[in-house]
Amino acid sequence: MRDTMPFLARLGLDTETDARAIRRAYARELKLIDQEQDGAAFQELREAYESALSWLAWRDQQATDSAAAPAPLTPEPVAPDYGMPRTPVSLGIQPEAAAEPQQIAHEDPQRLAAAVLEDFRAAMQQLLQDHHVRNPVPWQQALQHSLDDERLLNISARIYFEAHIAQQLVSGWRPGHDLLFSVACKIFQWSEDRRRLLQLGRAGALIDKAIEEHTIFAHLPEADLMINRAVLDLLRKDGTPSDYQLRNDLPYAERMAAYFPVWMSVVTNTGMVAQWRARFDALPPPKKSWWPKININLSSRAGWILFLMLLQLVRVAYNYSSERADTTPAPRFPQLQQAAPPVVQQLPPEMLQKIKAHMPTESMDLGPGQHRADINVVLDDKGSIYQIMVYQTSGRVSYDSAAISAIRACAPFPAAIPREFLISFNVRDNATP
Repeated sequence: MRDTMPFLARLGLDTETDARAIRRAYARELKLIDQEQDGAAFQELREAYESALSWLAWRDQQATDSAAAPAPLTPEPVAPDYGMPRTPVSLGIQPEAAAEPQQIAHEDPQRLAAAVLEDFRAAMQQLLQDHHVRNPVPWQQALQHSLDDERLLNISARIYFEAHIAQQLVSGWRPGHDLLFSVACKIFQWSEDRRRLLQLGRAGALIDKAIEEHTIFAHLPEADLMINRAVLDLLRKDGTPSDYQLRNDLPYAERMAAYFPVWMSVVTNTGMVAQWRARFDALPPPKKSWWPKININLSSRAGWILFLMLLQLVRVAYNYSSERADTTPAPRFPQLQQAAPPVVQQLPPEMLQKIKAHMPTESMDLGPGQHRADINVVLDDKGSIYQIMVYQTSGRVSYDSAAISAIRACAPFPAAIPREFLISFNVRDNATP
């Protein structure tokens, strides 16, 4: 029988299977397929899965119909005639047989996803109570535990659950969202397969934008990253920063809120930035000097005496220096070589063309004005990228991210390429040395 049903053979099942086994087999086989590289295999597996469910529904219906079929009619026995009239006897109305409850063929995937989401939110609260606010490992384990739930073997329920997680992240910051964003991008592979986010609607589009902004943020110089991360942690706390912290950290917070608005709203409390600004505007102006002002009240006669004394001291010092100038040879200082300015080495034309080929071909609406991104690249001894710094932004995060991605796509670089170089990207020709 299994040989006549190729869809069961594709899933590794036999005719004694049930709905749960079919879903488990589909989930198992789905993990073995690269949907992006092998679309035909994915389509074949999906058709086998749907055919197996349809066959199972037909089999169950056949079993139900067979059980409900009436027994064959037997002739009614003939009552004997004893020569006496028969009086009909009424035994009352026979009660109707209770109707069997209708069996639900398929559970509602939205209800399944909502139930698993409630359990996951309870796990999140427990993690926060246990003060797991910096280690992402427990959060990754909790999310993976929810995905391994049998209720999410239903493919539609699994997609609904993923959509719920994305919607929760973009619906306003809550404690732990910074860790949840990190582990969700890893488990759901949002960063590797951005097309998965297209099926999640507006929430998916916002998550895609947040990933793009975080990519730019991660390529900032290390010194800036250390300060920015400290400011992000301070924004997540309920406490009030000191006046000194406020004066030093507010510019960093406002700069990040302007350059990375979507990502900031996901991983930290952006409402604190406005509160910091209101407090900063209410601060008194900083003192220009720590030294107290000394008010010296002198009479006019005493002032003139002090002035004449200072004038005499200056005249004596001048005469003494003039006498030493005739006898003391002028000191000779070694001539210092002025450091040459750093020279930005040019890339070969073929390498520029290779980088340019990785830039997006579709036009990007950057608004009026000239848009140019200057990116400095430092390579290690093996030609791998050691550091990328955006010296000048184009004004659009998406264009800067595309330029960085184009450079990274060409790594590792050959030995003939300079270990440090500067590339300018603009809308007209994408890359210029």
